[in-house]
Amino acid sequence: MFRLGCSVFRRHAGDVFDRARVRRAVAIAAAAFAVSVVALSGLEARLGWTGTGPVRSAVAIALLALGVGLLTFGCIPTRHPLDPAATINGRPVRVDLRFAARPTTKRYLRRRAVPVAPEDRDAVLTDTLLLRRGLIALIGRAGPLLGAGVAAACACVVTAWTQWFPLLWVVGYAFSIPGTLADLGRTERARLAALAAPEPAPTD
Repeated sequence: MFRLGCSVFRRHAGDVFDRARVRRAVAIAAAAFAVSVVALSGLEARLGWTGTGPVRSAVAIALLALGVGLLTFGCIPTRHPLDPAATINGRPVRVDLRFAARPTTKRYLRRRAVPVAPEDRDAVLTDTLLLRRGLIALIGRAGPLLGAGVAAACACVVTAWTQWFPLLWVVGYAFSIPGTLADLGRTERARLAALAAPEPAPTD
């Protein structure tokens, strides 16, 4: 499911993210990086806050500034505006994606594959497309935020400021991304199973 999720993310990321918004976010993140480098360098020259030599200080400043830039990028909206009709149970797809799906769809998103019943076919096709969009958006935001955490953790190691809680937070957050990619893979598996299911018999 992880490999399938990675494949789906690569194929459909362009359907979720607005290129103009991404370019704007990159420009703002680059400006935040530059401002951080100047500010942190000024503080180091005045206060010597890193407490290390010039080489390690420069590395720590670069890592922290990179973290600020990635954090800024992750906080700026980059998705296409959500279509008003793109809802599940009348609600926009949010971060709590699996809770937003209707019960008839949830049972096809479990670890073990289940054949899609004909009467559930339309609901699964509708919900999985919306879930796919939401999961891709979540991964696209989580990646930069994780990168910011990794950069900050590396800066702490460089400056010999080792606190376990931030490092554990970064590790725990990193493990959530493969799980989200696996969820994306299960969503695609359910969508493909729904496509293969026979259409429901017409009712009089």
